[in-house]
Amino acid sequence: MPRAGRSGVLAVLALALVPWLAAGARAQPRGARARIELAQASVEYPEGEFTAAEAEAFARLADDGVSDVEALVAPGLPEWAKRVGRIRFVLSDEIDISRTWGRTVVLPCTRVRQHRAPYLHETVHALVPARGDRLWLNEGLACYLESFVAETRRGYDAHVFTRAGESGIHEAARQTLRSAAGQAVLPWVGAMGSPPDIDADRDGVARPFYVLSHSLTKHVVEGAGLTAVVRALVARDPQAFARETGRSQEAWRASWLAALASPAPASGSRRSSR
Repeated sequence: MPRAGRSGVLAVLALALVPWLAAGARAQPRGARARIELAQASVEYPEGEFTAAEAEAFARLADDGVSDVEALVAPGLPEWAKRVGRIRFVLSDEIDISRTWGRTVVLPCTRVRQHRAPYLHETVHALVPARGDRLWLNEGLACYLESFVAETRRGYDAHVFTRAGESGIHEAARQTLRSAAGQAVLPWVGAMGSPPDIDADRDGVARPFYVLSHSLTKHVVEGAGLTAVVRALVARDPQAFARETGRSQEAWRASWLAALASPAPASGSRRSSR
């Protein structure tokens, strides 16, 4: 999900959460919280919300997710962006939408309990500190790696906006482009900025934007490589995207749209995601 600070809604949410996000385990919202620490991740949760077995199972899931995502993105990260210490996962019954602030991931307890929490998506945000204003690439990479890791490594894809997965995301994008909602958000896919009301309208704006961004990012990763995409995302230089990927985002967007306009390939002819 988008990071804090992109809208008034996020700013209000951030103000409400910052006292206990920043202060650590000593600041306890609404009662005592338990904490589990593993090699790559720590998990904090309200006591009584999960059994010990449930909490430990999610902690191992989160820990594995950090390891698997980091192994993929680390080659593209400069030294300043590489993780030091654990990724902190805070499970809360006070939020409805997952968020990431720095190295802290906040997930709704209900989604964690139902195995629908986008922990892999948010782990990508925690490990790849995006700079610049390419929301499509920031969210597209998180969607892409969530599906890729769940399907080729371990863990699960939360399928927040689509159940298409890695193999079906381009077809999902084709269907989205046939809709009025897809056409409405298309100007921000492969461009700078973000569509209005992306936080307020999750179905009408966020859903088509995430599906299209996932598809375009997959197209760029398959053409330029994951390492180049990660380097482009963490760079502050506006010219870094073209320099790292070999083409401007406008050129990538044009080739992606042309590919979507072509007949879908047979399932056995799909290129590797690596």
